[in-house]
Amino acid sequence: MDVLIALGVGATFKASALTWIASARQKQYVGKISRINVFPLKSARELQNVTHVKLTKHGLMIQGLSDRHWVVTKNGQRQNLGFIPQLTLIRTSIEGDNLRLDAPNVEPLLLPITPEINEENIVTVFVKELPQSAIDCGDKAAAWLSKVLGKDNLRLHHSAPTVEKRLSHKVSKDWPTLIQQHDEVAFQDFVTCMIMSESSMDTLNKRLEKPVSPLQFRPNLMIEGSQPFDEESWQNVYIGDKAATRFVDKCTRCQIVTINPDTGSRDKENQPLTEMKKFRCMEPYGSFKPVMGIHTAVEAEGEIKIGDPVYVIRK
Repeated sequence: MDVLIALGVGATFKASALTWIASARQKQYVGKISRINVFPLKSARELQNVTHVKLTKHGLMIQGLSDRHWVVTKNGQRQNLGFIPQLTLIRTSIEGDNLRLDAPNVEPLLLPITPEINEENIVTVFVKELPQSAIDCGDKAAAWLSKVLGKDNLRLHHSAPTVEKRLSHKVSKDWPTLIQQHDEVAFQDFVTCMIMSESSMDTLNKRLEKPVSPLQFRPNLMIEGSQPFDEESWQNVYIGDKAATRFVDKCTRCQIVTINPDTGSRDKENQPLTEMKKFRCMEPYGSFKPVMGIHTAVEAEGEIKIGDPVYVIRK
């Protein structure tokens, strides 16, 4: 009799434990979309007043214009804010069927969102030391960049929808990630959607003498209503009716976050990186790479707008 009771209690406990585990992994509401940033040209400024986008497998898209699908190169090598901080002075907008680039003291440059592709303008560029096919945008665009940025041998390249993308798992990392074999990107460093919470940003700014802009971290989506750094516990992120991403890695930060997006100048005290190293360094990233925000890959395409609810399944 005692054995039967014990077995019954054990079965009940096991069933309860399984129910608790299942319920713990249900979707939880964590907040809503507060900001959407699309950066058509890598390291340049974001499109203004974006309220509605489509999340695609290659990143955010608005009116056929995709996030980080244009890149500046020098001698075939990808350039970013770490190499050319003045890239942040280039403003982006949509004008008809064109991407418009504006910079101080020069005429704007118009680039077709859907450029002509032929054997002559397909070239190979290198991003994160990996070869990648791209469309060369021509001598006029190259001359414009050289004038704006004050450097020679610059070219502008585009990753059109039909151009082969780069496989993310080939990017070298010193720690394990959850990237999958099929994940691919245009000119993003690693994945297609970087997410941060407003409360994480607020927590950092409260520790700084001079608050910084979230744009220094270049997130795609910002979430309002969640707890500080709660995003690091999210495994799957569901946005609105259909869109969904999955956690791949925490986002490690470098000197780029010290660049003022409005001036292109670096902070003389190396902030906010100096402060972040005091409380945002952790294993396996070491003591020189603080983290802020999460890298996610797209699981389900869908429309996203400001105010959309965000649900998550935790790790």
